[in-house]
Amino acid sequence: MSDQPKRINLSKKIRFEVFKRDSFTCQYCGRKAPDTTLQCDHIEPVSKGGTNDILNLITSCHECNIGKSNRRLSDNTVVEKQHQQLAALQERKEQMEMMFKWQADLLNIEESYINGLASFWENLVPGWSVSDAGREELRKLYCKFTAGEIMEGMKVAVQYVEYGTNGVADKSWDAAWGKIGGICHVRKASKNDPSLKRLYYIRGILRNRLRYVNEDKALCLLKAAVALNATIESLEEHAKVARNWTEWRTQIEAFIQNPGGGEDA
Repeated sequence: MSDQPKRINLSKKIRFEVFKRDSFTCQYCGRKAPDTTLQCDHIEPVSKGGTNDILNLITSCHECNIGKSNRRLSDNTVVEKQHQQLAALQERKEQMEMMFKWQADLLNIEESYINGLASFWENLVPGWSVSDAGREELRKLYCKFTAGEIMEGMKVAVQYVEYGTNGVADKSWDAAWGKIGGICHVRKASKNDPSLKRLYYIRGILRNRLRYVNEDKALCLLKAAVALNATIESLEEHAKVARNWTEWRTQIEAFIQNPGGGEDA
């Protein structure tokens, strides 16, 4: 009976890992797939005790593998190259660990900001605490605005809180909290378009006076009117005297269709 080690077939997974590590390139001649058929070669031949350990495997084209037969390489070129690849893999591993730590640190920083914003609001409205759902809303706001912008929005929103004999009225607290995001959006947008803040104010007049207002439509019409040289003052006055949404919309649309038909909206 022969004492020669028995060759164990390599699994597809092992072969794929070797090919991937070696960039699907023959480590002897440099040819790449699909220009040549690649095989997994044993650095230490199986006949001389070589194993199927991935460190003993290397990518070879069919021609180089056949030409090498079961002879071990006489130089350490391939081994040295694998050492370099292992060092590169270790470097990638360390960089990944650093990235994960960086992400974890960012999450911790974000959480500290959320806690700070929640405390800031609770100080503005004593006796109330921000719930878990409220903290989730703060996280969403923090994705869109800076902590400073959110705090400024809170300062404005707190003006909508109403106090009764038993403290803050529940509904007014909810209403004030719900305005923070919109206030942040308006303030940020107004930096690029100073007139926008006034248009939001005019829309607020309509919302408070009329039983029904299509708020998106109203803002679009106000922007269109301003683009056609309607004055902010005339639009504000018009909002204060309109009796219903249909009347206001009809008159604004008439001005937009025929801006030269009158002095203003």
